[in-house]
Amino acid sequence: MQQILQDMIAKHAEKIDFFLIGKSILEIIIFFFVLKFVNKGLHIFFDKVIDRISDNEMKKNYQTLRQLGIYVIDAIVILFFVTNILGNFGIDTKAILATAGVLGVAVGFGGKKIVEDIFTGLSIILTGQLRVGDYVTVNSSTGTVEKLTLTMCVIRAYNGDVHYLRNGQIDTVINQTKDFSFPLFNVGVAYKTNINHVMQVLKDLGRELKESEEYGKYVLSDIEICGLNEFQDSAIVVLCRIKTTPQEQWKIKRRFNQMIKERFEQEGIEIPFPQVVVNKPQEEKTV
Repeated sequence: MQQILQDMIAKHAEKIDFFLIGKSILEIIIFFFVLKFVNKGLHIFFDKVIDRISDNEMKKNYQTLRQLGIYVIDAIVILFFVTNILGNFGIDTKAILATAGVLGVAVGFGGKKIVEDIFTGLSIILTGQLRVGDYVTVNSSTGTVEKLTLTMCVIRAYNGDVHYLRNGQIDTVINQTKDFSFPLFNVGVAYKTNINHVMQVLKDLGRELKESEEYGKYVLSDIEICGLNEFQDSAIVVLCRIKTTPQEQWKIKRRFNQMIKERFEQEGIEIPFPQVVVNKPQEEKTV
């Protein structure tokens, strides 16, 4: 029995080309090194380009292009090494690629979702609707774009939740950090307040904010006082807004709200709160 097993091993060993096996293993090792080297090289290249750019909007564009470039280059490197390794064993890679092309057409008809995702992804990237780092609302998901590929958009919400969206499912995109932003302020004051005085105070505060060393770099223009915007039950509301750099609107809004609260207290301007007045009917006098 032992002799039979030895004869079988010897017979099959003759058919094995250990040189090709060793060559293929070496190519696989080289493949991992090349893939790592290419990815690192692309990261270094884009990091240097991004560091030289002062415009945050352009930085977002290059960050998105970096992800897309890595995605495409990785696919090309993998395809090259797979076909090369298969060719070592005499497998006709041309026939495989031709078959893959036919299967691709078949999948194109059957897998419409994948095709839809890719074409939608290209449209989104080329038109700049979404970019890595943008704060957006896509359909019903709101957060920062962490990753954008040809098939998927990954959004991380403020509380840490991660939303994975197929590009083909994206119907509505609201980009809150495109070029510039406008934080809105609905400032409520008591009905007895001099409204012209309130608007002047807001203008002065807007000028102070713009001239501030810490916050002025985020303010792109003078405050815009829209005027008396609304009559509420307990207050009249003045609407104003400030043009800011992208993604800094929340910081400016919090700071300006604090400035309003402090200045209104100094000026004696009342910020009302909802109140309910209860009138108790007088009891009828009996004779």
